[in-house]
Amino acid sequence: MKLGKYKILFKTALFIGLFLFCVSFISGYFSERVKTYVKQQATLAATNLLSEAIKSEVLPNIDLDNLIKFITNENNKVESVFVNTYQINQIAAQISGKLSELLRDFDSRELENLRLPLGIILSDTLFGSLGPAINIRLLPAGSAVVDIVSKCENHGINNTLLTIEVNASVLFAVIIPLQKNEVRVDMHIPLIVHIVQGEVPRYYYNNKDSEFIPHPIME
Repeated sequence: MKLGKYKILFKTALFIGLFLFCVSFISGYFSERVKTYVKQQATLAATNLLSEAIKSEVLPNIDLDNLIKFITNENNKVESVFVNTYQINQIAAQISGKLSELLRDFDSRELENLRLPLGIILSDTLFGSLGPAINIRLLPAGSAVVDIVSKCENHGINNTLLTIEVNASVLFAVIIPLQKNEVRVDMHIPLIVHIVQGEVPRYYYNNKDSEFIPHPIME
């Protein structure tokens, strides 16, 4: 009798344990933790793949020497900067064409490390990357949007930081069994980073009145 009761209790406890494990697993699988992990891994993998393709196959074939021209005065000081708009449009067209080609031939099997470990489903802190993994599929869900942006920012004293960069954006569908999400992959690839140096004014510091006085003193 006692042995029979122990068997019943053991089976009951085993059933309850399995039931709670299944509930926890299903709840974890559809949790925000898993969605965030999948999106982050997919974004990182796609960004690296597309950025490396642009840097290795597009940028080496672009002539950056004539992209900007500095206009100087008689003292060889930069007065203005001319950006070659025609070449900017050519660069944008080349990068857009390359991205379209990559998306057309895109195969998520190239992203071999794009997987979801089952340990993440249960707990990202306790189990981490333990256990077998589920493959994450990544498929293009839209066309590439490419823009060339030029920016001028203050840099130090009387200097200007000139930056011309490629901003590209691609929409992907991230798929795991029974789930599908969309992620937007944004890439920022600098073409030119240049510091335009200006004259650094000389000042006296009047500690008594906490004022800066230019040198030479201007009336």
